[in-house]
Amino acid sequence: MNVAREGCSRCVLSDGRFVVLGGEDINNEPLSACEALLIGDDDQWETLSPMHEARSDFACASVARCIVVAGGYGGRTPLGLLVYLGSAEVFDGVFDRWLQLSCDLPHNVGMDGMASVFL
Repeated sequence: MNVAREGCSRCVLSDGRFVVLGGEDINNEPLSACEALLIGDDDQWETLSPMHEARSDFACASVARCIVVAGGYGGRTPLGLLVYLGSAEVFDGVFDRWLQLSCDLPHNVGMDGMASVFL
């Protein structure tokens, strides 16, 4: 990968690319960066458009040529408490762009450990 990360989410797109999304860098700062790997003769990581919100430990699901992400953490407060995100976004794999959904999740409790669920 081009960006070291932990707490990221991942999925496989319908075209076979393995996608790694968000997470935290070595300073525990949330990332919006996204990368894809197509397994084949010329294995290499491709940079995708970044998410609108940097997030880690969030739910994601691949649906057709799209990825839906929701919840997670958006960093920490000055006191070190996690900032829970209630937002959701959709990645359009055809146009390589993210669209923010206009409604938030019904609760802001993160989605830690739910990286492969279908929302």
